[in-house]
Amino acid sequence: METHTQDLIREAEAAALVGLAPKSLANMRSRGGGPPYIRLSRTAIRYSRRALTDWLKERTVHPGGAA
Repeated sequence: METHTQDLIREAEAAALVGLAPKSLANMRSRGGGPPYIRLSRTAIRYSRRALTDWLKERTVHPGGAA
């Protein structure tokens, strides 16, 4: 997936977009299972809006769906 720099957002904005605390995203980065991210440097983490949207879609549960 191609990522454009204008699509990249900082951790706090990404956390707000997905409804989590920034600390939760940090924990997911270290433990795995979180949304994809881009590490620009040791402390500069960015998220793609598109990747976050896709990540949320992958986790959507449809109640009453086939098991």
